[in-house]
Amino acid sequence: MRSRSFFIVSAALAFAFVFSSAACAQSPASPDRRQAKVEARIRDMYATLHITRAQEPQWDAFAQVMLDNAQAMEMAVKQYGTDRATLNAAQILDNYAAISDQHARNVERLSAAMEVLYASLSPQQKQMADAMFRSSPRRKAEAKTR
Repeated sequence: MRSRSFFIVSAALAFAFVFSSAACAQSPASPDRRQAKVEARIRDMYATLHITRAQEPQWDAFAQVMLDNAQAMEMAVKQYGTDRATLNAAQILDNYAAISDQHARNVERLSAAMEVLYASLSPQQKQMADAMFRSSPRRKAEAKTR
């Protein structure tokens, strides 16, 4: 059984990552730029966690889930994030539900991949991962503007 803190940490990262991906999908940035942003986040996490050669198979699986989730969210936003001016209230809520369902599936996949990766991390790496997941992108952005 997962500990509550592990679930919260996994959900927080997934939530932050997926919604940042959704925001990217809605922005006028090119798909290449969005892909580059996801890849940069993966590289940053890899470096921060000091992934070892022995941990690379678990890391690669986790990173692939991040990439797949970003692509799935981008597709969901493209499919369901249509111009609200042409939709009625029920259609808007249906679209929101579809995007939320995709988000939930993404969180489940990312959590499962994190569980495997987390088990392979050293105690020091786990501390770094815990700190990384506890810190939301919004808080980081706010700290930079202060």
